[in-house]
Amino acid sequence: MGAKPSRHLVFTLLALLLTTVEPALAAKGVFQGRVVEGNKREAGKYIYVSARAGYLRRVNIQRCRVRFDASIPASQRVRGASEFLRDSAEVRVTAEQSNNGEWVALEILILKVPEIDQNRLQTWAQLPLSPGRQ
Repeated sequence: MGAKPSRHLVFTLLALLLTTVEPALAAKGVFQGRVVEGNKREAGKYIYVSARAGYLRRVNIQRCRVRFDASIPASQRVRGASEFLRDSAEVRVTAEQSNNGEWVALEILILKVPEIDQNRLQTWAQLPLSPGRQ
């Protein structure tokens, strides 16, 4: 007869299995929509994304990468992409759902800059060149 594995060994292997499988079971998602204004207290930590179907998701943005989609012209990229995470920006979010159900962004793609920024960019582009803009 073969030797029976000890309970300690079985529990250790089970614990190891659970700690390596749990991260693989985290829900991942990709969703798209418009950023809607949240409260001032959450600014820089969370954004709210409203999808066409009416779903509203709160997304933690503290550790994500934010970049522009290739369709955004260089003339509209006057600041860092994360500065465009404001009301009416259209975004695509790749995120994981944490154990407590919160969406945590891994990457955010700016698909369309906010309306207010588009107006400012058009006005800025029509100004005559000053020594600082040459």
